Amino acid sequence: MIVTRRTFIGTGLAAGGLLLLPGGRLPAFAASDPEFLTLLGGGQGGAWYLGAAAMGELAKEIWPGVSTTVTSGGGMSNLRNLAQKKVEFAYAFAMDATAAYRGTLDFEGRRIDCLRAIMSTNPAYVTTVAKPGIDTYRDLAGKSVAPGRAGFTGLKTFRYIAQEAGIADAVKEVNSDYPEMPSMFKDGVVQAATVIGSIPHPTIDEILSTAEGQLVSIDDDIAAALSEKYNYERVVIPAGTFRGQDRDVPTIGSVTQVLTHAEVPDDWVYKLTKASWENRQRLVQAHKAYAELDEKMVLMGVRIPLHPGAERFWREAGILSS
Repeated sequence: MIVTRRTFIGTGLAAGGLLLLPGGRLPAFAASDPEFLTLLGGGQGGAWYLGAAAMGELAKEIWPGVSTTVTSGGGMSNLRNLAQKKVEFAYAFAMDATAAYRGTLDFEGRRIDCLRAIMSTNPAYVTTVAKPGIDTYRDLAGKSVAPGRAGFTGLKTFRYIAQEAGIADAVKEVNSDYPEMPSMFKDGVVQAATVIGSIPHPTIDEILSTAEGQLVSIDDDIAAALSEKYNYERVVIPAGTFRGQDRDVPTIGSVTQVLTHAEVPDDWVYKLTKASWENRQRLVQAHKAYAELDEKMVLMGVRIPLHPGAERFWREAGILSS
């Protein structure tokens, strides 16, 4: 029988006196090629899901015998899955990864100290589309909104915004996945929908192609409070990004990161990081948001430890020098 890393750990052989590295990691020589890899993205059709799918295809080229699973998810739930070591790779936002690693904000008392960063890929923007006449979040009082479902960073973010806008008790949440939002908006079930991700986001594109709507801006005082309290970035969605958008729209956002956990073998992370960087045009083909993946972006917003496999590659590539 070939003893893989999974069967090695599963049979308890690691307790038999084998030398382990700090944090309980197996030494590099113990890692064989992976049999299974799970990659968690975001909502189907979004940049996270399509990016995870592209990385899954690269993994198959590195390890022809590997079985890859690409699954939709959400920023917060993806981090919890990494904490439980149910998956090997996942997409999340830098602000959430930082809070999870430090045990702050939503992760107070529930620190995920096994989180490790691989790279940042692109900015993510909070984008809300609403019926005509709804110009700011304060105008959503008394309205129904689709801000995502439990585990989505978009839902958490919308609640932060609603709280700062003073409308938390005056807005009705209709929780849903991204694919359900366009029909709900068109049919008048909701008067607004919120996503967080790359731009142009396909869900917002679909909504604006089937119904009349406009992007909602975030007032300066709300944006400033969210930046100070929750580490969001103040960003602008440029005019012309979406159908009928004739003005810049101020909003907030973060940076998308690809993450793993400390027990994933260094060699696996090194090879997938290398393949993703050297074939990043494959990510761009999957979703044009990844056109922003460059030497300036790749370590932007990384405030948690890099995985040793990723760190090794970024040093070899000359991107990480200190």
